[in-house]
Amino acid sequence: MALDKPNKRRALQPTKELVRKNAEVLTLHPDDMVIVSPKGPLYFKRLLYKNCPNVITISEPSPSIPLVDMQRVNFVRKMLGVFSAGVTATTQSRFSVLIKFIQWVDSNNKSPINGDWLHWNLIDGFMSWCGLQNSKGELSRQTWGRYRTNMAWILNRLNRAQEAKNLPAVKGVLKHTTHHSGLDVENELKPIVKRLFQAYRDLLAHYTAGTHPKRHPLFDRDLLERIAKEKGLKGLNRAHHFGAFSKSVNPALGHPNNHISKIAITICFMFTGMNTTPLQAMKISDIRFREVQGGKYILDSVKGRAGFQEQDNALGFSKYAKEFIESWIAVSTNMASGNKDAYLFPYYSKAGVAMSFNDSQRATLVGVSGLLERLGYPKITPSILRKTKMDTLFRVTESVYLVSLSANNSINVTRSTYSNGTVGEHENKLRAAMEAKFAHAKGDDISSAVKAAKFKYASVLDNYEYERLRSGQNRSYESRTPIGVRCNNNQMGTANSIHKMLGRLGIHANDNEKACTSFLNCFNCEQHALVADTTDIWLMLSFQETLQQLEQTPAINSLPPQEMKSILDTIENVLKGFGEKSPDKYMQATELQKKSSHPLYSSIHSLNDLLEVFV
Repeated sequence: MALDKPNKRRALQPTKELVRKNAEVLTLHPDDMVIVSPKGPLYFKRLLYKNCPNVITISEPSPSIPLVDMQRVNFVRKMLGVFSAGVTATTQSRFSVLIKFIQWVDSNNKSPINGDWLHWNLIDGFMSWCGLQNSKGELSRQTWGRYRTNMAWILNRLNRAQEAKNLPAVKGVLKHTTHHSGLDVENELKPIVKRLFQAYRDLLAHYTAGTHPKRHPLFDRDLLERIAKEKGLKGLNRAHHFGAFSKSVNPALGHPNNHISKIAITICFMFTGMNTTPLQAMKISDIRFREVQGGKYILDSVKGRAGFQEQDNALGFSKYAKEFIESWIAVSTNMASGNKDAYLFPYYSKAGVAMSFNDSQRATLVGVSGLLERLGYPKITPSILRKTKMDTLFRVTESVYLVSLSANNSINVTRSTYSNGTVGEHENKLRAAMEAKFAHAKGDDISSAVKAAKFKYASVLDNYEYERLRSGQNRSYESRTPIGVRCNNNQMGTANSIHKMLGRLGIHANDNEKACTSFLNCFNCEQHALVADTTDIWLMLSFQETLQQLEQTPAINSLPPQEMKSILDTIENVLKGFGEKSPDKYMQATELQKKSSHPLYSSIHSLNDLLEVFV
């Protein structure tokens, strides 16, 4: 008979972690009911009291505004749990809607139904009230839509998806939304960009040398003096106006690395048009280089509000963008001691702990924008810079599809924004219409007045913008005309007519050799483009001078007087546009013209020779 051997295995004893809890009990004190979001702390203790008073009122109650405890501590703790998961910049907006809902409940003396402060009847009543307020013009459709979206989010988090679906639809929100206005590229964005790049270079020099600036590099005494004079700033206000640039870089008020990081992320917002949260959450490893169209950097990100879709954000159309991002990758990698999983744009606490701007409770561009505004520049935010990029892209391409790709938006969302063009385009058209009307009132021929106004306010591109516009398109039939106008397709226009005319004269050319040579009609052709490049401007200046000489020499002038006047008026306005678009290129072309006319216009007879050959 075999003896039973003792079992050497140890019995498994259940641990606390293996025991399922019946319920989670939160015993937080009201003062601890706080969630820190990227847009600031959210104080849930406000929900404990009637009408959700602000924190100051709770901390320092007034006899005239008594605090009334509504006995809903369990509800508040439940909401704290709902909002605690996945805190983003949007959490603040959702919390504000919850506050608004509870304020509506309290102000209408309603009570919880079956102990539920979020009972369907209460939510349905709140949404009906929103609809009534909208019909009276006291609540915008955009705000009403935001209330609905966030109430649906809360219901979904409470596993009440069917009730969320039953919330009344708010139609036409996009149509009634007041969108951010983009900056004017020439008069607003470009001066800001120059300031930002200069500041970045200065701060980079300080970072490399391990030194600290006494004043923020955006400082400009002349501009500050001018703004102070315009605003009539004196005494303490004037001191604050100038002192802001020293205070902003005071080592006692923040980590020195934050200054260059803020400038760098501002430049990146401008280049990419990315949304705030994805860009601020990016790691160094999220950047990859793609050898496409001369090479560009791609910033991989995820957009939470778009169902967490992956996004491509291209940066590197120009050498400046490429040089900037390469420089910044080196700096941020150095800050992180080589850690590629560190944040691309870190924010440092006073203790030197690196975090993302999303976790810093700081509005990223407020400091930079505030300093720029003191210099007289317009306010900038990530949304404004994003809108500026989208506006510019639409003006150049007129493609809703391309803009939607760049914005990482749906085509329908983009179409609703740009279906009627951009604000800048409308302003230009209005200016052109008013100028034509004014010129006609002074006695100018209406046709000439309209044409002059049209070209004065037409979009003049610089060479960089034109190259970007034409990138990816068939450029086989592109040309620069003798009058300094670009032709996007010289097989269009009068090409077919000229081809047929040559055939009748017995000159037979292949179809691929046909081309439009009627350059005097370029301004009225939809294939023309105005590019403020040195050669284009030089050609047009030479053409203008030859025309003016011909005008004074009727014996050899083959152009009708009215046509001559019309062309000269148009050229004058186009040249003015060239000068405003690119002063440096215009000056270079002017210097060339002073030395000699373009070789095409070597003598007064040159234009007639060209007309005989080409027109």
